[in-house]
Amino acid sequence: MPPTVPGRPVRPLSRRTMLSAAILTALTTVAATACTSDNDTATTGTKRTTDKPIPVVDWALPNAPASLDYAKSYDNNSTGAVMSLVTEPLERVSSTGEFTPNLASSVAQPNTTTLVYRLRSGVKFSNGKEMTAQDVAWSIEHFTAETAQTAALGQKVSSVSVTGPLEVTVKLKAPVPTARAGIALATLVEDADFAKAHAKTLGNAGTAPIGTGPYKVASQTAEKITLVRNPQYTRTRPAADKVVFSVIPDDTARQLALRSGSVDGGPVTNRKSVAQWKAIPDATVYASPSLSQDFLAMDVTRAPFDDVHVRRAVAHSVDISGIMKAGFDTYARPMTGLVPAGELAGVAGSRKSAEAFLSDLPQYELSEAKAKAELAKSAHPQGFSTTIEYVKDYPWQELTVLNLQRNMRPLGVKITPKPVTANEWYAKFYQHELTGITLPFGFGASYPDPAPLLGKLVGEANIGSQKINIANWSTPEVDKAQQVVTIAGPRAPRWTAAKTILTEVADQVPYIPLFTEDEVYALGKGLAFDKSGITSFDLSNGSWIFSLKPTA
Repeated sequence: MPPTVPGRPVRPLSRRTMLSAAILTALTTVAATACTSDNDTATTGTKRTTDKPIPVVDWALPNAPASLDYAKSYDNNSTGAVMSLVTEPLERVSSTGEFTPNLASSVAQPNTTTLVYRLRSGVKFSNGKEMTAQDVAWSIEHFTAETAQTAALGQKVSSVSVTGPLEVTVKLKAPVPTARAGIALATLVEDADFAKAHAKTLGNAGTAPIGTGPYKVASQTAEKITLVRNPQYTRTRPAADKVVFSVIPDDTARQLALRSGSVDGGPVTNRKSVAQWKAIPDATVYASPSLSQDFLAMDVTRAPFDDVHVRRAVAHSVDISGIMKAGFDTYARPMTGLVPAGELAGVAGSRKSAEAFLSDLPQYELSEAKAKAELAKSAHPQGFSTTIEYVKDYPWQELTVLNLQRNMRPLGVKITPKPVTANEWYAKFYQHELTGITLPFGFGASYPDPAPLLGKLVGEANIGSQKINIANWSTPEVDKAQQVVTIAGPRAPRWTAAKTILTEVADQVPYIPLFTEDEVYALGKGLAFDKSGITSFDLSNGSWIFSLKPTA
C-alpha cells in the first residue's frame, strides 16, 4: 500500500501501499480488526499463542524489492517489510496516529518548526559499531533528500544537525502538522559510514544497508531474501530465528504455496480469492479496513487529457461498483472524494461532517450518454487513442483497464492495456514518466490528516520527480489552499482549504476516485498474530514480526 504517502506506497498493497504512499506508500489504515463474514467463524477466532521460538518463517512478497535501500525502493509491502527488520525507525507510528519510542527514547517539539530526537544509548549495528547521532542525522537526510522515493514524506525538512552526543535536531521549512509521522515512516536508520562507502551500490545484493534491528541480511537474490539474527541486538527479540522472504508475484501461486506449507504467510492481493485462502486447513485470514485509496489520474499537461470534457467523459465511463464486485467482493468501498473521510475528520470536526461534505461533491456515475455528451464538447469529439500501463500482479487493475476499454469503445476511444511489473510501474511513477491515464494504487496518508496525501496530490510545488502530483494539475485557488492544508494551524481554515481542493478536483477531474481497499493477509498452520491483525504500518515499521507467534 505505495505505498503510505505515497502509499505505496501501503503497498502496495504496497508499497506501496500505499502510495504505502506512501507514498507510498506508502503504506495507511485504521485500527486493524480480524474480519470475515458472519457465517464463517473458522478464521475469526483468536488463536492461543506461545512464546516458544520459531526456527524459520517464510513470508511471501508480492514483488521483489528494487533495492534494499528504502530511499531507492519505497514499497511498504516488499522493501518496508524486509528492511524494517534490519534498519529500524526512530519511533513507530500506528495507523491511528499513536507514537511508540524505538531508536529515539523521546521526541520533543519546542516550537512548530523544530523536532529534537533524543537517542537510546548503547545501541549497536549488526557489524558491532555503536549507533551515533551522526548515523541518525545522515539517515534522516538520506531519506528526506529530494532524490529519494521517500522524499514526499519529508520534503519540508530544512536541516538536520547533531546537537548533542545522543541528540539530533530537525528544522522544518514550515510548521508541517505531520512532519514527525513522516520522518517516523520514512527513516530507517543505517550505518552511515557503510552507506557512504557503498553509495552507488547500496541496496544491491552484497551491499544491503547495515542496521540495528533484530535481523541482518544473510543473502539476497531476485527470488529470495534471507535474514538471520543480529547478534548485537539486545532488546526484546521476535520469536523467529530466521526470516525468509520468497518472491511470489501471483496471488494464486502464493495461495498454493501456503496450502503446501512452502510459505507461512503473505498478502492476499486478489480479494476475490479470500474465500479460497480461508478454505486452506488451519489458515487464518486477517482483514483490516484501510485509509488507502485507488484512483485514476490523467496528465492534464498532455492531449487529450488537457481537455476537461475528455476527463469528464472518462469519469462517466468507469463502472466503479462493477469493478469492486468483480475485483474485491466485499473487501472495498467506493470513494466519494479524492481522499477518504478518515483523513479529513480531524480538520472537519468529525468523520460525519467529512462524509457529509464528500457526499455532496459532484459524482460521475456510469453513463454512456453523458460520456458521449462530454466528448462532443471536447476538442476530440471523434475519440482518441491512449495506452494504460497497469501492474499485472493486481487483478483489479486489469479489470479496471478492460472495463474502461470496453465502455469507451463506442465513443471512438481506443485504449491499449499494457501490463508491467510493480517495480517498472513505481520507477516510472516516481520519475513522472507515466502519462495519459494512470492507476495509482494503495496510496494513503502517513497520519490521519489531509496534509500527507491531499496536500501532495495537487499544487505546483508537488509537480516533478519524486513528487506525487502525477496529474501535474493545479489552479491558483488550489495552490493557495494547498499551502494552508499542509501547514499546521487552526482547524477551520485548514478544513476550508481542504474543501476548496476537493471541490476543484471534483469539478476539473484530474483524478477519478475509485475505492478504498481492505488490507488482507494470511497465515498458515502453526502461526498467529497475537493481536487482531496487521496493517501496512506494521509491515513498514517492523512491528509485525514481534506480533508473530507459534500457536499453542
